[in-house]
Amino acid sequence: MDFNLQALFWYILAADCAFANSVAWFAQDWYRQSCPAICKHFPATKPWCGVYLLLILWLGHALHQQGILPW
Repeated sequence: MDFNLQALFWYILAADCAFANSVAWFAQDWYRQSCPAICKHFPATKPWCGVYLLLILWLGHALHQQGILPW
């Protein structure tokens, strides 16, 4: 099974999703203090990060069913 571009993009998004969810659940105060300009436009809230997680899991499942993800 070859490692392809779709798998690379999914792994990048999965890492971003993991970081976003960890910030939303465990470090919201740090995020607000460290990045106030970004926090205004991209708030790390639990519901949005939960939706992001569900979308990434759904996409990963679809890519796995097609044999694209090598895991």
